[in-house]
Amino acid sequence: MSDEKEKYAGEFTDAYTPEEAELRARKSRNLWLGLALAGFVILVGVVTFIRLSSSDLSQSGFYYSVDDKGERINDLPEGMTPDQAAPPPNLTPIDETRPEEGEP
Repeated sequence: MSDEKEKYAGEFTDAYTPEEAELRARKSRNLWLGLALAGFVILVGVVTFIRLSSSDLSQSGFYYSVDDKGERINDLPEGMTPDQAAPPPNLTPIDETRPEEGEP
């Protein structure tokens, strides 16, 4: 039988330990990547906020269009019928399709 201490001799190497300069470069690179990612997230958030704040979410119509001044245009596009602009027949408000809790 072989010696238990010598069984795995030469099969494993020591873990790599980076030098101080490598650690500083890695930390600096990660910092800049983090700042770039945070800037992108903030940019997307600001653009989304601006777009949502300028839209009128009180419009309950399924189809509507807005002109350059932001006013609603009730005319349908050329070639579109009112049936095409109407919501699908199976689209109903939640309160009509589901009974209240406790009701059969």
